[in-house]
Amino acid sequence: EKEMRNLNRLRAVGINAPKPILLRMHVLVMEFFGMDGWAAPRLKDANLPNSKLSALYRELIQDMRIMFQKCRLVHADLSEYNILYHEG
Repeated sequence: EKEMRNLNRLRAVGINAPKPILLRMHVLVMEFFGMDGWAAPRLKDANLPNSKLSALYRELIQDMRIMFQKCRLVHADLSEYNILYHEG
C-alpha cells in the first residue's frame, strides 16, 4: 500500500514513475516501461553518449529535489542499476 501511495505522489508532482495499476494481497502491478514486450534497459546497460548522460544527470538531480521538497520522500537505493532509461 505504501509503495502504491508513494508512486501516486511522485506522478502527481510530475516525476516519471510507473503508474500503479492494481494492488492485491501485497502484489503491486505497475505500468510497463519498454517497447514491443522488451523492458526498458537499466541506465547501467543503456548505451548513451556523454552529452545525453549530462542531461540525464541534471534531470535526475531535479527529480530527487522535487521528491524531497514536494513529496517528502528520499530514494534510499538510487543507482544506475534501478533507473530505467526509456525514451518517449
